[in-house]
Amino acid sequence: MRIALVSDWYYPKVGGVASHMHHLALKLRERGYEVAVVTNDRKTGKEEELEKKGIELVKIPGVISPVLEVNLSYSLKSTRELNGFLEDFDVIHSHHAFTPLALKAVKAGRELGKATLLTTHSISFSHESRLWQALGLTFPLFGRYLKYPHEIIAVSRAAEAFIRHFTDAPVRIIPNGVDDDVFRPLNEGEKECLKKELGIEGDVVLYVSRMSPRKGPHVLLNAFSGITDATLVMAGSGEMLPFLRAQAKFLGIEDRVRFLGYVDDSLLPRLFGMADVFVLPSTTAEAFGIVILEAMAAGVPVVATDVGGIPEIIRNSESGLLVSPGNELELRNAIQKLLLDESLRRWLGNNGRRAVEERYSWKRVTEGIEKAYESVMQNL
Repeated sequence: MRIALVSDWYYPKVGGVASHMHHLALKLRERGYEVAVVTNDRKTGKEEELEKKGIELVKIPGVISPVLEVNLSYSLKSTRELNGFLEDFDVIHSHHAFTPLALKAVKAGRELGKATLLTTHSISFSHESRLWQALGLTFPLFGRYLKYPHEIIAVSRAAEAFIRHFTDAPVRIIPNGVDDDVFRPLNEGEKECLKKELGIEGDVVLYVSRMSPRKGPHVLLNAFSGITDATLVMAGSGEMLPFLRAQAKFLGIEDRVRFLGYVDDSLLPRLFGMADVFVLPSTTAEAFGIVILEAMAAGVPVVATDVGGIPEIIRNSESGLLVSPGNELELRNAIQKLLLDESLRRWLGNNGRRAVEERYSWKRVTEGIEKAYESVMQNL
């Protein structure tokens, strides 16, 4: 079986879509399939790794938007220009339902008679309201293309609810995955070694995500200002970073907050393993939250907001505490509760690790996606 994974949003665009595609490509290749990543014509930073693993990298020419990072040329052309790139594959699997290359690929795949699937990774901040029932009528372009996949994969029930505003195509839920060999619990010696490297003592509260308003890092800083005897480690880059540094100084907690900026993949698993509590204070529009899985795989309890697809993970796995988005007092109380109760931390952390091994490891997720491919091919 030859499989093409297609998206505008592969690397160098950092995010959940790129991470998902990359890990899926690696796992499918490990399982013996011929795999290609099909994306825009720019340097991805993954060329050497893909070549070494025997994964083809197909770059589609065109003008790329510097803001949206999508292929503008293929938003204007017909799908016929893609046929030559996709005709030799058995499965066309697009990623991200609202970008030009992914949408054009599902139409091309269907017209070529290939098994055609699309994974939707996103939701809207207003997807749960009746507003979307009206807004959906104003997006005929999306509806026109989203009729082409034989099947749509949604990463959560929240993502499924959102995509159903645009299509009647069959939808199955297969969650995001995490590498549970890379993200794992650390022993006390390993934790203390990393703390020493970073110059940190005592309990660690960890935030890993983009420094953008919808991720809520400013809410976390306000909440953390009332917590003593702990260090807040914030990993990630983004437009809010200068403001957040100033905010920490204004709150008088700059000596207890460590801004690490962009963190390399080699350090990230150790950061999660070092943490006592992981916090994702998103204010809206969170379809899944892969970083939550990374914390769970590391055996770290989670405090997160009750938005989008996050509650599905936390409630089903009993791996953390949920708070209202934007509520600083609730967030502070939840973090303090975990910092003060070691047995609760251990119980939630163990639950999270077990859930990853049973449902969210890349092995399990890839098996689910394989079944989706087989189902579509049997019904062609």
